[in-house]
Amino acid sequence: MSADSAQSTPRPSRTQIITHRGRSFVTGLRWHPLGSVTGYMKEARQFGRENNLDIVAIRRTPRIIQAGFVSRSDGVTKGMYSLAATLAGQLGDSWLAAWRVDPVDDRFAVVAVHDGGIIPGCDLIGTESEIRRRIAQQRSRDIEFNDWYLPPEFGMGGTPIDVEELLHPGKLRREYRLRPLVFGLSKAELSQLVLAVVVVGAGIIGWMQWSAYQERIEQQARLAAEQARLAELARLQAEAGAEQSLQALDHPWAKRPSVASFVTGCSKIMYQWPPYIEGWEFVNSQCDGVQVLASYTRTGNATAQQLIDATAGYTSDRPAFFDEGNSATLKVDISLQAGGDEDLADAIDALAGLSSWFHSFAMKPTLKEVPVVVPHPAALPGEPAPPPPPPPQWKQFELHYVSDILPFDSLSGAPTQGLRLREIRAELKSGLLIWSVTGDLYAK
Repeated sequence: MSADSAQSTPRPSRTQIITHRGRSFVTGLRWHPLGSVTGYMKEARQFGRENNLDIVAIRRTPRIIQAGFVSRSDGVTKGMYSLAATLAGQLGDSWLAAWRVDPVDDRFAVVAVHDGGIIPGCDLIGTESEIRRRIAQQRSRDIEFNDWYLPPEFGMGGTPIDVEELLHPGKLRREYRLRPLVFGLSKAELSQLVLAVVVVGAGIIGWMQWSAYQERIEQQARLAAEQARLAELARLQAEAGAEQSLQALDHPWAKRPSVASFVTGCSKIMYQWPPYIEGWEFVNSQCDGVQVLASYTRTGNATAQQLIDATAGYTSDRPAFFDEGNSATLKVDISLQAGGDEDLADAIDALAGLSSWFHSFAMKPTLKEVPVVVPHPAALPGEPAPPPPPPPQWKQFELHYVSDILPFDSLSGAPTQGLRLREIRAELKSGLLIWSVTGDLYAK
């Protein structure tokens, strides 16, 4: 697309508009599957009202009815064309395409369609690095596209897309246009619907609706799964404070707190348990990164009510009593951020480095390899169970050690690459706190 035939205006949202031969094409639509065959516009209007979106493009295929939503406040008006719908109407049900939209600025477009539906998050314009990353994310998934249309400078295979031909005015149809949601079905659409009902028998319509319904359920499940993965990735990136690849969702260590975060979060609570609370004596405490528990036992004439009153406002719940009311457990809820993904060290180096660190404190840690269990993906509605996942590319070792040294001191400066803690436990023995730490070391 030449510089004089494609222009765009920077926008505060993901929605962008490019022009080609006097026609305006919109990217960044929010794509959503519609479940009703005859009342899809009503469903679209309801979705638009709930999300403050008032412009829509409707796609109807044998497999799916899909709506792309956008707001008039983004400079979009009726009569413009959806770029993704225009390409999807010509390229088929399974493909991914990317191309440069500006010969000067670093701006590329990407559109992807699978099983007839435009994939959410793959109808946008961004920098070359952003588009490359989005393509890499799609390649990392189990989806197989029939066709890849990629620019040669990406060096990722595929063939270049002929945007000039696909966006030619002679190829544009009314169904690719955006329309306001305040209107329902057009007269032409109503006529077509009535004609279809008359021509097709009631029994055939029922069978077709059931078949289409099943396929839509499957498509919605795929789209929902993809949206959930993107949401989980966004949460992980926000907690880790750094860009994360889609593969991080498959790495258990990426979703767990760093060693420093775990120790700090647990210690803030565990170090503050007093040895006595109104006659109740401290016994032990443990932290799993979600909550900190402490056990106390009753001495002398101490009462349960005294413990309840003394801990009110300091714990997340009332004390839980057991042992005929002579023992109690206190609980404080905590929230720790995910540490994010990181490269793993070789198993030999990781084991040697970590064991050597503890040996320097005259400690005797245990590091034993445990089987890595990769969750089996669930089958989508109407589909057979997927094949077992490939074996993991990493190993897992359980770490455990016991010491009278505070975890903050025993782990400060330790080689923690690939290490995640599972539990810190403190127990009072002969007036001395004994600490036990359990965690998992991931290595390759």
